[in-house]
Amino acid sequence: MNAKKSDLTRRKFVTTTSSVGAGAAALGAGFVSASAFGANDRLRLGIVGTGARGNVLMSWAHRLQASHNVQFTAVCDIWNRRREDAAGKIGKWNEKAVACYRRLDDLCARDDTDVVIIATADFQHCYQAAKAVQAGKDVYVEKPFGCDFEQIKQAYLSIKASSRIVQMGTQSRGEGKYFGARDYIKSGALGKITYGEISECLFQPPGKCEEVGDHITREEIDWEEFLAYLDPARYEWNPRHYREFRLFWPFSSGCFCQRMSHRIDLVNLALDAAPNYATAMGGVYLWKDGRTNPDTVQCLLEYPDGVLISYHLRMGNSANGRGIYLYGTNGTLDLNQGLALSNGGGGEVSWIDAGKGGLACTIDKRKIVKDHFTIPSPPSVDHLGNFFECVRRREQPRADIEAGYAHALAITMAHLAYRTGCRMEYDPVKMEIRPSLTG
Repeated sequence: MNAKKSDLTRRKFVTTTSSVGAGAAALGAGFVSASAFGANDRLRLGIVGTGARGNVLMSWAHRLQASHNVQFTAVCDIWNRRREDAAGKIGKWNEKAVACYRRLDDLCARDDTDVVIIATADFQHCYQAAKAVQAGKDVYVEKPFGCDFEQIKQAYLSIKASSRIVQMGTQSRGEGKYFGARDYIKSGALGKITYGEISECLFQPPGKCEEVGDHITREEIDWEEFLAYLDPARYEWNPRHYREFRLFWPFSSGCFCQRMSHRIDLVNLALDAAPNYATAMGGVYLWKDGRTNPDTVQCLLEYPDGVLISYHLRMGNSANGRGIYLYGTNGTLDLNQGLALSNGGGGEVSWIDAGKGGLACTIDKRKIVKDHFTIPSPPSVDHLGNFFECVRRREQPRADIEAGYAHALAITMAHLAYRTGCRMEYDPVKMEIRPSLTG
């Protein structure tokens, strides 16, 4: 591949993703046909971001090397030390040196890299995924899909206009029970769901990344590459923003990006929908270490069919554990356990014509679910393995771009509601998030 064709600068990226048509045009040079990967063809991998999560994904892919015929050919990281350490590890696996890069453009210019795995900072994910797709690569990208909704939207449109396979790193979708829950709800067995709750209770003191430490210097980091679409004139070098990006907006929205993205993705899957309204409150109530992202939040998200979902996270007390529960008229669904419970269910509610324009309510108690009923589910799969298999077959994976857009929409609405103090709404026609003017 010609390096000049894949040298997608920040300005070029914004230009080429300004419309679906322009995004599609940018894909021509890197097009790979549906029959490009035969059963015996090795998938050649590149990884961007070789920190803690990146190393987990490297080891995961290496475990699948024989069963899925994959191998790393390139590594990319903006910090010299991480890049060299990752290259040394992969070099031992491959028994030969691996190519190293500081910038994504250079990795994407390689002809011998088919797949890009992205494990960088939260705000970079969708921007880098779109760049890799425009260079003709299939992409596995860590959650969240992004932080800035305009970047999320443009990346989504660019990916949708392409023939690339993209898998989100929301790995719980590898578990069959969540797809079983979706089918169970679709069958009507739980009755009308009106409410659900997600609770994440932690005691999480501040802690910096010891691997990076306080000694890191500007010379060791490609800061402009780190900033991606952000203005270098506005965001000067700050080692803490690099080291602890999860604590600081706009590099992350904190708990919304890091934790809510996983949980709300599962609710979206179970309900087969995405929210269209959000409100939120919270703040830095305990860990006053200079962070700008909250340590305590309470959110409400409303879904189009009349379901209200509560999301709570606190980092100062771990009592009552974690859970996701959906409440229907016929019973309660423990989503994490894949169990239907009779708790609280009163029966199937129906409305019939009572004459003279009136309606009468009937309740069928026979529809109350059997207590502790294990929901039938399809088999679980290896999440990363599912991606590799879908790349070969040119099929959509379990956590496709639609799932990524849906979870990013939910967490972005909630975060904007928290930042602005306004109820936010999503316009699916205009693909816009805005303050809600309705009650």
